[in-house]
Amino acid sequence: MELFSRLESAAHKVSRVYAQAEASAVAGLGSPGGVRRRTAVGSVSELVQQMPDDAVNQLLWQAGQLRRAADAVIAIAAAENAARDGDDACELVGVTQSDAEQLARVGEMIEESERVIDACSVVEAESLDIVIDVPWWHAISLAVIDGGLSPASAAAMREHLGEPGGVVTASELAQAAEELTERVTASPPDAVSDAARRKRAELEGALELVGSDRRSE
Repeated sequence: MELFSRLESAAHKVSRVYAQAEASAVAGLGSPGGVRRRTAVGSVSELVQQMPDDAVNQLLWQAGQLRRAADAVIAIAAAENAARDGDDACELVGVTQSDAEQLARVGEMIEESERVIDACSVVEAESLDIVIDVPWWHAISLAVIDGGLSPASAAAMREHLGEPGGVVTASELAQAAEELTERVTASPPDAVSDAARRKRAELEGALELVGSDRRSE
């Protein structure tokens, strides 16, 4: 329920920022310039234009948190919907088929991470001598749950980090995922893709290949 609580909290904070700004606009109706302020009531764009800098920044931050929380919930719902009836995934989510499939993949990652967390909690509580298999991309899905990474960026990171194989181990990918989730917070998917590709090349000892690929584009 933590994710839903975060979603509710973010929505409440966005509404509160808006309500405070609207109250300020209403309070200014009788002052000089009140005619202009009157048009702001009920108009989001004009209301935001009249907010002080700190209020605009707060609104951006809270709205961003709201979007991240909503995206995570959508990803989980898309995964469940795809498991039940994949053909209707894009229609229910309101996005393209490819985006719905991407959201579903991230949702599956989150679900697996939640199962791992629950299993670890049981092992710890019962003092069981059991080793839980933690997927290497666990840090990526946790970053989505915590709001530090969008589902699109999470999908890009997992895709371009690749899978264990050759000289790259699951342990190395897990460490790379942790490093990247801390470094690319709030970065757009394209930037995350680039960072993940370079990290994979670095792990393979072939970073120069990334530069060669770029020059050939």
